[in-house]
Amino acid sequence: MFYSWDITVPADTPESAPLMQFLPLTKGVITNVNIRFPAGCHGLVKIRLLRFEHALEPLNRDDWITGDDEPINISEFYELKESPARLKFVGYSEGSFYPHVITVRVTVLPKNIASLVPVIDLLSKMMQRLGFL
Repeated sequence: MFYSWDITVPADTPESAPLMQFLPLTKGVITNVNIRFPAGCHGLVKIRLLRFEHALEPLNRDDWITGDDEPINISEFYELKESPARLKFVGYSEGSFYPHVITVRVTVLPKNIASLVPVIDLLSKMMQRLGFL
């Protein structure tokens, strides 16, 4: 399953009172997280994704993800054992003059399929190196 959210972080949102939004998901394994920062953020918009108040992205709890006109693509293998499940988006934008729309995309696969993804990636790389792909 593929999920996508466009989340507007208001201009000059302080770190002390960040925007928080819950992102609903279903049971399965998160295999990919993609975050898109639009042009003009200039590193002023900072976000985190949490699960049960624990850092999922970035893994180091004291840091934030930031960017400017770039996608951030993260391979993941994080199991969601119950349904419904959810992630918590936290973002702030101190010093920004405009609101910015951050796009968050998450891929969730059934566990039996997600377990095969690393094997398929490895086989694909081997086939490319051997010149079959």
